Amino acid sequence: MSAHRQDLIDDFFEMIRSLNRTGMDIIRVRDFFWRASEIRTFIPPTVEFMSVLKTYNAVLFHEFRTSLVPNSSMHLLASVHMEAGDALISLGITTIEELEVAVKGIASSGRVSS
Repeated sequence: MSAHRQDLIDDFFEMIRSLNRTGMDIIRVRDFFWRASEIRTFIPPTVEFMSVLKTYNAVLFHEFRTSLVPNSSMHLLASVHMEAGDALISLGITTIEELEVAVKGIASSGRVSS
């Protein structure tokens, strides 16, 4: 996991793009959030990530949240409400084009972003 905020944001959206509605998705999500919780060089935007995940895939978010130990720090963070639009702005996504690239990996030209 990267020690830079933007790299972590890029890793999050790469994970979002890799979700394929299988049983492995919950493992990917749990692994991402646990690795993010170990970062000590900056405060990861965990609430923002969870808000985007909740909007993007509510069923997966619910499964993730119910898999957490009640009253743990991660469970408490998953309980915090933030509007998805505010979360995206906090993550530096302010245009439709940036959102398409982040969530779909598709730039305006129709090419897949790496």
